[in-house]
Amino acid sequence: MMGGNLALIGYLAPLSLAVVALIAWLSRSVNLTFQLGRIAGIGSFLLLLGLGIVVFTSGPMVSPVIGVGEAGIALRLDALSVMMSWLVTLLGTLLIQFSRNYLDGDPRQKLFFIRLYLMVSAVLLMVLSGNLWQLVLAWIGMSLALHELLVFYPERPRALRAARKKFITARIGDVCLIVAAVLLAQTFGTTDLGTIREAAASALAGGTIPADAAIAAILIVIVAALKSAMFPFHGWLLEVMETPTPVSALLHAGLLNAGIFLVVRFGELVFLSPPALILLIVLGGFTAIFASSSMITQTSVKVSLAYSSAAHMGFMIMLCGFGAHTVAIMHLIAHSCYKAHAFLSSGSIIEYVRDTGAQKLDTAPHPLSLLANMAVSVAIFLAVATAIGIDITKRPGETAMITIFMIAVAYLLVKGNTDKAPISVIGRTMLMATLVTMAFFALEVMAEALLGGAVAVYPPLDMPTMIAVALAVVLFGIVMAFSAFLPALVNRPAWRALYVHLKNGFYANAMFDRFLDAFRLAR
Repeated sequence: MMGGNLALIGYLAPLSLAVVALIAWLSRSVNLTFQLGRIAGIGSFLLLLGLGIVVFTSGPMVSPVIGVGEAGIALRLDALSVMMSWLVTLLGTLLIQFSRNYLDGDPRQKLFFIRLYLMVSAVLLMVLSGNLWQLVLAWIGMSLALHELLVFYPERPRALRAARKKFITARIGDVCLIVAAVLLAQTFGTTDLGTIREAAASALAGGTIPADAAIAAILIVIVAALKSAMFPFHGWLLEVMETPTPVSALLHAGLLNAGIFLVVRFGELVFLSPPALILLIVLGGFTAIFASSSMITQTSVKVSLAYSSAAHMGFMIMLCGFGAHTVAIMHLIAHSCYKAHAFLSSGSIIEYVRDTGAQKLDTAPHPLSLLANMAVSVAIFLAVATAIGIDITKRPGETAMITIFMIAVAYLLVKGNTDKAPISVIGRTMLMATLVTMAFFALEVMAEALLGGAVAVYPPLDMPTMIAVALAVVLFGIVMAFSAFLPALVNRPAWRALYVHLKNGFYANAMFDRFLDAFRLAR
């Protein structure tokens, strides 16, 4: 560890945005507010880029604690935090630029900029946290800043209702995080995140798992599930569409990912608790399957994108349960960039679908064709893995993750090879499957190289966790087969009933609505 005082420079990034928000509050000029915010965003990105280069060349940096004893704040600059800070500042700067035109003429545009700057500042403080208390304070501040953005149009009752649901789930998460932080500070005698990580790794290696640490791990998983809109707390995510589009982009491309970041940051701690790993697999796997299935029943582009976000969050949470933290982070970064673009260009997506049509399976494949395409997918993965020297069987969690990707590639092949497809289409599909496989392994290798010791490594899974992992793989295989044979099932009464249930999200959101109505009447 080196450069503690140098790490303090990292505070300039979130502080610059907070200062600009203060200047904007005192100023009457919208253009000055925008220009200063854009300068602060670009400057923060360049500053963190420079600090990141130092980290990747010289090692992690942790600033001195600003406070009294363990009660204070500190920055931790390692591969994980700098990569996340790059993502936050890049997306934040793009959204500042987009908001200048999107809200042009709105009498409250300056207020929107102020809230946006405070939001990005809080997220930066969270991802750069080196101390438990800074993490907790930034986490709560980030949630409160988001609430102010969600209620930017107070005259829209549906937006207020969605914000109210998000506020309730966020406060539950805040309480769980505070309790987890207290348990960790008492158990390990420190609030430094790096020291907690090392102590958790030592406890796991020694086989002595403190009970309070195991409870804290479960609480952290619950906090992550609430933040990342896992089922059944996903309903608010579907209803925030009446907020300004930049807020939707910021939420789906950035803030939902905070749950995954939290689990990865406390990776060694989560590995201490097999129930926490199983909970990650169950919540993440079910949400991924449920949300991706519900997505195909939606007619609204933005609601479909919301379900898509929930599905991706669930998949990344499940990867964390497998122990695949490096892949989860690379997936997080790729998903953030994709989803930001998708929301900011959601209007053109409608034209694209209308002009080109959505790729879909019109006829059910022959069962032998399904098996053949699965065999081809396995062959492609084995060939690519062998060519670049990766042993896909060395760790159970990694093997399960790769198996699910093979199932996804097999479905891609089925969609391209069914119903007497021309040779040219089959050839393009095979080429695409090979390129996707190569990209998957390239991202995995790159993630391992970049993140290195900044995240926890794959754990040795115990039997209950292994069973949960195996069941997750089997369920994904069943869902793939169901999707492939869906054209033959669409006219069945059972599918029509399931379609209605999926379209309504298994009524979890309706139950939340009833709870809110009953609570309001009780008051």
